[in-house]
Amino acid sequence: MKQTTLESINTLLDDIFRATVQAARSLARAIGAMAWPQLFASAVVLALLITILPLAFTLFVAFMLVKLVVAAIVIQSRRHRADHARSEG
Repeated sequence: MKQTTLESINTLLDDIFRATVQAARSLARAIGAMAWPQLFASAVVLALLITILPLAFTLFVAFMLVKLVVAAIVIQSRRHRADHARSEG
């Protein structure tokens, strides 16, 4: 296994920085070449993605937690009922 050095980390961070700057420049050129209606439509789509995706993820997590809690309650009640039936029978 190759040993990680400060120089290799510095090189990696430099590569990441250069790639990010290159992507930002190409994005700026693409935005500059867009017509106003196209720019407006892409801004609206981006705004919807930024707002709807976190909302969908949050709702997914919330409903999964509710499902797990309900499942735990149902399983606990069935176990309690089964234990109670065994002790009587």
